[in-house]
Parts: sequence; C-alpha cells; structure tokens
Amino acid sequence: MPVKGPLRGRDHLLKHVRRGLAAIASLALTAALCTTPAAAAPPANRTAPQGHGDCVAVAPGSELQRRGAAWTCISSGPADGAPARATVGTGNPGADLCTDEDPDDEDPDDDTSEGVNSTRKAYCTRYAIDYVLRNKEMTAVKGTATVMVFAAASMASLTNARWSEDIIVEVTEMTGEITGVTLSLSSTCSGQCVAGPPAWGGEHIILRAGGYREGGTLTYTSTVGKGFHSFIRPTYHAIANVYTEIPVKSHVQWTGPEVRCDDELRHPGCIVTGHLANVTFSRAKYRGSAVAYEWAQKNLLGRFGDADNPLSRRDDPLDPENKKARALTCDRAPDPFPRGATGVPDDSCEEYPFAASHEGGNPGTQCVDITPRQVNGVWDIENVTVDRGSPPNAPCIRAHVDKADNSAAGGELGRAVQSDRILDSEAYQVIIVP
Repeated sequence: MPVKGPLRGRDHLLKHVRRGLAAIASLALTAALCTTPAAAAPPANRTAPQGHGDCVAVAPGSELQRRGAAWTCISSGPADGAPARATVGTGNPGADLCTDEDPDDEDPDDDTSEGVNSTRKAYCTRYAIDYVLRNKEMTAVKGTATVMVFAAASMASLTNARWSEDIIVEVTEMTGEITGVTLSLSSTCSGQCVAGPPAWGGEHIILRAGGYREGGTLTYTSTVGKGFHSFIRPTYHAIANVYTEIPVKSHVQWTGPEVRCDDELRHPGCIVTGHLANVTFSRAKYRGSAVAYEWAQKNLLGRFGDADNPLSRRDDPLDPENKKARALTCDRAPDPFPRGATGVPDDSCEEYPFAASHEGGNPGTQCVDITPRQVNGVWDIENVTVDRGSPPNAPCIRAHVDKADNSAAGGELGRAVQSDRILDSEAYQVIIVP
C-alpha cells in the first residue's frame, strides 16, 4: 500500500543522503588510487643519515624501494673541472678561464674564492651538484648524477657598470636508477646591484646522460652613484629535479666572486677584486720611455712599480694634470732637467715614478739622470747611460726621451687607468714587455 504524507517525504530524504554518502566514498577511493608514492610521507623513524649531504627518503612501497634504494642524497660544492665543450661564448674572456684546469685562487684563505677562476676583467664560476641513490645501510649505490654549472663573465661585456655571464650546464655522470635532471637557474647580487632575469627565461632545462646546454645568460646592473664605488657578489640559485622512479626536488645556491663597481672615472664600470691592476709598456712601441721605467725597476732599491713594490695612483684635485708634481721633478732649481744635453732629438724629461703616482713628484735633485739609447735597432737597458747621480738609493730617475715617446707613454698610462679602473690611491704594477 503506498505510503503517503510525512513518511514518504522522510524516505525520499534518506534516499538522497545515501546517494550523497556513496558519492563521497567513491571520490575518496578515486583519490586514494590516484595518490602517487611521492606524496606519502616517509615513516617517522627514518632519520636522514649524516655525512652524505641532504638525503631524502625513497617513497615507501615504491618499485625503487623494492629494488633496494632507500635514500636520494644531494651534495654540492665548488668544482675544478672544465666543460667538455670548447667554448662558452664568442669573444668572452671568461670562457678561457672556464677551460683552465688550474683555477687562479689568489686568496687561499677566502673560501668564497673556491671554484672561481678570475682576472681583474673576467671570471668563471664552476659549481657541481651531485646526486647519489643509496640503499638503507648507505653501503651500496643504486644510481648517480653529477651536474656542472659554469658562468663565464667579461666585466666589459655590457656598457657602464653592467656585465653579463654566459651559462653552461652539463651532466658529467649519470648512472643506474637516475635517468635525468631538470634544472632552472637564477641569481641575485649584494651591494648596489640589481640582477636580471633567470637564465633561459626561467625555463627548466632537461638533461640526460651526457647532456649539455648553453645559451643561458645572467646579467647584473650596479646602481652605484657618481663619485662612489660598491662591492658586489653574485649568488646563484638552482632548482633541480632529479628523476628516479619519483622526482626529487632540490634547491641549491652558491656565491660567485667579489666585484667592485664604481663611477669615479670617466665612465662607470666594474672589475673583479683581488687582482693587482697593471699598466703594460712595450719597448718596441714606447722605446726610450719603456726602457727608462725598466731600468729604474732593476737598478733602484725601491724597485718602483714591480709586483712587490707597486705604484699607487694620485688623483689630486688641486693638481689634476700633475703639472706641479712634474715640475718639481723636472724644472725646479737647483737642478732643472738639462734638455738636449745628451743629443736626444726633441728631448724631454721622462720622470719615473710617474708624477701621477704617490711615489712620484720627487725633487729633481734627488733623481738619477739617464739616457736610454737604441743600438743596432734594439732598445734595451744595457744601452742606458747614467748622466748624473748614482743608484741604488735614489727615489727617482729623469730620462732623456724623445717627446713623442714620452707623450705616447703618458697616453697609455691614461688608457690603463680607465680600462683597469685604477682608482685614487689604488696600487698598480708597471710591466715592460718586448
């Protein structure tokens, strides 16, 4: 007999409730079936082992665990190896530093310089990320992968106080249960600096055994103000997924070299710190001037301008062209420079140490006067004659040098101040080459 009234309404409500509960149960079952082992948390008693880097437990019940793997361990650090390919970027001097098997570490007490090969004008950072798949007892290796990241930079790659890095990433080893790695790379920088966008536009690059990827770029811009300088250090940030049966994500970061950016010269720019600036003079090009500097370095006890006794730049706002300092050495009584006394055509006074250095500007009466000469087409210190004074205790020399050679050498000094970014009172070496 049909049920009418309130009882029929109650049955109808119960039917809807039962249908709702069934739907919820079905969704719960579907979610359980779709959940991958990677989402399952490792048992609380699985403490990560020590001494093997950062270790992540393999998902319980996974096929990888059944094959004896228990931990994916990640470690990283500076690397000395060179990239397998020959170049990083056309015209980038940092590329040669990447392929140098013997990194230049000028300060062994500075840990941040490890893995960095640099000159004053370029650098290459080299960093390795290692992945090792181990068994529960940590006694057996089930798979390995090593990813090398190289950043090659020229400090003159962009205009003003900006520079860029060419990036290489390569797999140097991949074995066993590890079948691939994806990696993205970005950077930040300390000091008055703003880093540009991530390499490869933020793309996660995919690397298999023997994989290699170049073409990535990182850039930096210093915001240093006029008349100031700032010390800057890049920091790299890598996000990698190492592929076993279940991907394992890792976040790794490391630092690059210290860079100094300034706006204290004609144009703003940057150099890598830790390298002595230098000014190089060729005997063939600067003739009597270059020979005079070399003679002074080798015959005066001060060894002015060599690597152990560098000169320091003087930027005197009261004597911006160093005319007063030069006049004190060359023109003042009681011993003004005797131009033309030794037969040099268009004779001029070539002073060393330079009037533009703190070591220069000495009274002429304290200097040794010399004449460099060309013999059989050769400019050499063996052909220098001493005309007045006596080494080795003198603080300076005055050389009889053709005015054109004197002016050309002065121009080279000025260009080196700009290209090597030699700031006021900063030390620099004077190098003489054939």
